[in-house]
Amino acid sequence: MTDIATPDHERAMIARRDAADMSPPVGVVILIALLCAAALTFGRAETVWRTGAFFDSDDAMRAVQVRDFLAGQGWFDLTANRLDPPNGVVMHWSRIVDLPLAGLDLLFSRFLSPEDAERATRLVFPFALLAALLAAAGWLGGLLSGAGARRAAVWLTMLSGPMFLQFAPGRIDHHAPQIVTLAAAFGLVLGGLDPARSWRLAAAAALMALSFAISLENLPFFVVMIAALPLLFVIDGEPAPLLWFAAGSFVAFPAFYAAVNPRAAWFASACDAFSFVHIAALFAGAASLAIIALSAPRLPTMAARLAAVGAAGVASLAAALLIAPSCVGDPLGGLDPLLRDLWLSHVVEAKPLLSLYATAPSMVVATAAPVALGLAAALGFAWKSDGLARRRWLVCAAVVAIGAAAGMWQMRVFTSVTPLAMVPLAAAIVALVERREAGAALRGALVAVIAIVVSPTGLALALPSKNDPDAGAGRACLAPEVFAPLAATPASRVVGSFDLGSHLLAHTPHGVFAAPYHRDNHGNRIAADAFTATPEDAEAILRKAGAELVVWCARTKRPSALVAASPNGLAAMLAHGEAPPWLDRKSPPGASLLVFSLRPVK
Repeated sequence: MTDIATPDHERAMIARRDAADMSPPVGVVILIALLCAAALTFGRAETVWRTGAFFDSDDAMRAVQVRDFLAGQGWFDLTANRLDPPNGVVMHWSRIVDLPLAGLDLLFSRFLSPEDAERATRLVFPFALLAALLAAAGWLGGLLSGAGARRAAVWLTMLSGPMFLQFAPGRIDHHAPQIVTLAAAFGLVLGGLDPARSWRLAAAAALMALSFAISLENLPFFVVMIAALPLLFVIDGEPAPLLWFAAGSFVAFPAFYAAVNPRAAWFASACDAFSFVHIAALFAGAASLAIIALSAPRLPTMAARLAAVGAAGVASLAAALLIAPSCVGDPLGGLDPLLRDLWLSHVVEAKPLLSLYATAPSMVVATAAPVALGLAAALGFAWKSDGLARRRWLVCAAVVAIGAAAGMWQMRVFTSVTPLAMVPLAAAIVALVERREAGAALRGALVAVIAIVVSPTGLALALPSKNDPDAGAGRACLAPEVFAPLAATPASRVVGSFDLGSHLLAHTPHGVFAAPYHRDNHGNRIAADAFTATPEDAEAILRKAGAELVVWCARTKRPSALVAASPNGLAAMLAHGEAPPWLDRKSPPGASLLVFSLRPVK
């Protein structure tokens, strides 16, 4: 390993080997990998540019939020005004991701139509982030191993299937920025473990603060990274890493907190977004780490340091429990139980990975196997290394392990942990290749490993999104041309299934009651109650809510959960091609999207 823990003669040997390496520079490898990624996803890119289609509800909703921002909606005003009208829903997203999207849109608007400027933005944004991710993977490979691992990490990251889900053309949601931010913060933490480069931990704290300001999905990873610093202090008593991280935290976290929270909300807590409970726990932890570091001379034994570190952990946890104890757990705990049953439990990306094994065993194995191999490689290197190298590999293994565990709870986490796991796996492949005596058996093993890693690519390219035909509204009901007739009608209040909501907002001027967002309890409950009620009761619910249109997807591969929940309900009637007399059909025969208006009360 090329770090200060490596013996001089071995470090010199690695340096000579890297100098003699005639392989292309990592920048060239990244460029080739990007060209390959562009070729593999060209079909989707062409569809986005030609039609403006959204392949995921979150991308459609993000586009709506950016449009509102460009139209003059305030930085702190995150109300989706057309969601659950007339009051709207305050989204849990921030404006951080909106900012580069709006900037690109304004740039392209100088020489493209508004429609084409948005489409160009949706193509450039994920591609630029993929380039950043590949660069981060190469950097991590070099940090943990050497030049060979840099190139291998780039290729394995590009070929790992989950990357094509979050970095595909048209993806403008916050997941891709968060994956890049996670990888960069991870590299800074690993680099900062070198006492001579502890300053990198201040930069890592800044990236973590940026990530928190975007969303909280990286929280489990950051908890492990942060916890590693005081645990290593217990072992070696070196205070510099703690001081640098605390210093960076004192500056960055308050700055980003103020950037995404208006002053009136500084002392309000929300479990699903960066709020007072989080900044208080972080501040308590950072202050405790700073005190410990400054008191290091008075903590000469491991037992004393362990007691101090334990007290710091208790202080941080106590702050969270005192301010908002409900936030120490499921951030979606406030979701209506009925909506959890009818909507969230059917969202594929939010399911535990093993829950899919009975129906999609190959997908489960292809998702988990690359991460498991990466974890095994990191543990193997940690076992064989010592000093700084061992610490880096142990932190790497811990971060990959927490990602795998979180992915078992919600499988979408695998898209975040996979690129991190590819780095130790790349280092292992390079190490095996350099053992020339291994021969044919080694080559066979490498082919098997690479096949396991690459296999998810085909699955990812074939797998649409959480809005696939088996998840409610099929692609036939989400194509932009399907919404064109509805878009030409005066703005109305629409009741539809959960997965139609974001697309209706993006492609039409209408307001919608239901959309796949946990904060939309009120609007989603109106839709759920109406669709599962008898047609007679559904009429009363919809008229009381002020609904004007009802839409239903006529083309699905399997019944909606709304139909299964109430075989005699309104949704079941619509699914069978029937409609109650108080609904007036507006869509033509054979239409994918059924549109009805409520007849006037006589």
